[in-house]
Amino acid sequence: MEKIAVHFEGKRGAIAPLTWAQRRTWQGSHFKHRPFVCVHSVPSGKSLSDVSETVRWALEEFESLRTTFPVGADGDPFQKVEEAGSTEILVIPTEESTIEADIRSLIHRLKGERFDVTAEFGALFTVMTCADVPVRLICLVSHLGVDGHGCQALRVALGNRLSGERDGPSAPSTQPVDRARLEQSPKWQEKSARSLGYWKSVLERLPQDEGRSAVMDSRALRGAVSVISKKYAKSASVVYLAAVSVVAGALIGRDKSSFTLPASNRLTQEERSYVGELVQFAPGVLESLDLPFEAIVDDAWKASAKGYRFSRYDEQALQRMLADLDEGSEYKRDFDFSFNDMRNSTQGESYGGAVGRIRDLVKETKIEPRDHVYQGGTRFLSFALRGDSNEVLSIAVHDSYFPEIPVQRILLALEALLVGVAVGDEEPLDFPLRFARSCLTSRRLF
Repeated sequence: MEKIAVHFEGKRGAIAPLTWAQRRTWQGSHFKHRPFVCVHSVPSGKSLSDVSETVRWALEEFESLRTTFPVGADGDPFQKVEEAGSTEILVIPTEESTIEADIRSLIHRLKGERFDVTAEFGALFTVMTCADVPVRLICLVSHLGVDGHGCQALRVALGNRLSGERDGPSAPSTQPVDRARLEQSPKWQEKSARSLGYWKSVLERLPQDEGRSAVMDSRALRGAVSVISKKYAKSASVVYLAAVSVVAGALIGRDKSSFTLPASNRLTQEERSYVGELVQFAPGVLESLDLPFEAIVDDAWKASAKGYRFSRYDEQALQRMLADLDEGSEYKRDFDFSFNDMRNSTQGESYGGAVGRIRDLVKETKIEPRDHVYQGGTRFLSFALRGDSNEVLSIAVHDSYFPEIPVQRILLALEALLVGVAVGDEEPLDFPLRFARSCLTSRRLF
């Protein structure tokens, strides 16, 4: 199999601690060894030399792609950026009639790869050719080096470079090493202290309590969320969060809920173009679920917005704080649930049909039990929203958590609640918590 050697010479080499977000991934996520896979169409007229030049440019432009994460003598990992070096691009030939199938097969295989993050660079490149002409550039990126949003920023940068839209020198950008040093500054240490103070105020309200999984594809759910989102002028993600909070409260038997949300931490243009890992968790609490659904949506929006304000903090300091809070207790604190909106677009599907017909769409709902649906977050109950225009909602529940209730019924209760609100039924609109409890105990749903 042909390989092309690519030599790079960056502006600097560097050594720095992990950023706060990198440390979160290092400590808690099995994804640190897993790749993101990006596929780029190569414009016609481009040669293998053009593709290798684009890869060289990317390695020199984005330090995260030429970074390893060795472990020091003290057992603590750090990031090490190589100033110069070389890598190889794997060249895989394909036929015009089978190119799409070959790409799918290759992506499936590549997703099973694992990075040795202590020794390997954070990116591997493969180019597919047809009659010796490059047609696709495929990039594997280490999750520890680059998060999902950073992967999208890299995808845009590579696409612009391949198409020739931006061939000139780029503006200076923040690199992970710069981010790590920034986080050590007095200003950012103060930011961390404020965030940790808010985390502590939330954690102190959590109970100290001691996997079933399924995925639901529901046009009725998507249509209902679209209608409610427009009616209340809130994002689809906030509507989902409000509904999940209600159902979680009904499951747990409380009229309040606590949750964590992954925060992209990409508010500025510089952060949005940052090719690196910035995701940390945002905490939130809804103090009362015994309210009309519109009020719960408003509270969910406020709680998530506040949590996002305090989603930049020193991960090690957070772990020390958690240990201090739970010291001497037999049980550990945890949030009621996590909600992870993994869609590229947070607006969701726009429903254009008659509102009254949403209830008829329930007949098309499909739920697939799964052996395992990884989505991170809390230990016991987590929800994730995947896809773009055709999103699906997944759930993962620890076996010890309300084992008498099938996970399918939990998903259907969410659907019933949101459909009821969308079509204007009084009970889910005015008494959503009571309605959710009745759905979870009803044999008619599942």
